Amino acid sequence: MKAEKIGFLILKYGIYSILVGLILMKLFGYSFEEMIHNYKAKREMEMIHYGGPVSEVNKHIVARNNKVEELNNLTSNLANKINTILYYTNDTTTIHSALIQANRKYSSNYTNPYQIGRNHIAESNKIIKYINEFEEKIDSLGFNIFINRGKGNEFLTNVFQNKLGSEIRIKNVNEQDSVNKYKVIELHYYPDRTKQRLIERIKEREVSWFAAVGSTPEKEIALLDEIQYSIAIFTEKELQEQKLEFHGIKSLLAPRLNLPKNSTFYFSCYNKKLDSLTFVKKTELFETMFLKKQPNIKGEIRSVKVILNQNKDSISTINNDGL
Repeated sequence: MKAEKIGFLILKYGIYSILVGLILMKLFGYSFEEMIHNYKAKREMEMIHYGGPVSEVNKHIVARNNKVEELNNLTSNLANKINTILYYTNDTTTIHSALIQANRKYSSNYTNPYQIGRNHIAESNKIIKYINEFEEKIDSLGFNIFINRGKGNEFLTNVFQNKLGSEIRIKNVNEQDSVNKYKVIELHYYPDRTKQRLIERIKEREVSWFAAVGSTPEKEIALLDEIQYSIAIFTEKELQEQKLEFHGIKSLLAPRLNLPKNSTFYFSCYNKKLDSLTFVKKTELFETMFLKKQPNIKGEIRSVKVILNQNKDSISTINNDGL
């Protein structure tokens, strides 16, 4: 009997609430049809601007932020464990930090300035999916470490520059590799004689060649004034034997380090952290292997602290009155 009385009271107050709501709607000039119309219009605008109802969008944003924070914590822990890295270079630029980042580009900060809104649900699901995939293959994908040379660096414009400024990836630390690998990066501008010879070759090409690759002679010649680069990643065995086991096009792209004075190089252990004594021995082998024809090129070992490359994928939730 008591339960029936409670049920009756709930029904009674429910009816009163509906009546009061209808009276208030009438007093403020709203009809039931207008209320339904406004509700549908609001939901439609939320779909256009946010990709779904605000309440549902916020759930996905929170899930995305939690996943990004999880990856940031994982990366930060590794940065603290590595602490500092060593590299050998003739670059005199002051390097203030080395940035560590998961070896996965899982989002883009680009937004179309003409678009009406963003589908936060789809974006959040994509980021969560990519981070999950990275974590499944974390031992092989590893983490990239960049030395940050700051913005506006002439050597790296249009080559290594990204949204954070001019950076060079010198390491990919991972758990899968059982042997040490090394990386050398060499940057240079073409000498005048070489550039002139290349210009003559470009001018000799048939017009159909440029059409096939979507270029023009003017564009090809302009590229000769930009920084050129060579990269080689090789094993401990190759370093010890003083010989790169490269074949075909890979051998053509390997650094020679016998270029004019404006040549800049960076050498590092690519996949592991080495202690200073061990790295000194590796640089001696590197010098013999790459610089024996260029005794005037002198380098020095640099040490730089590893810090987290903060991602901008965590965003604020949306207010219900956002539209």
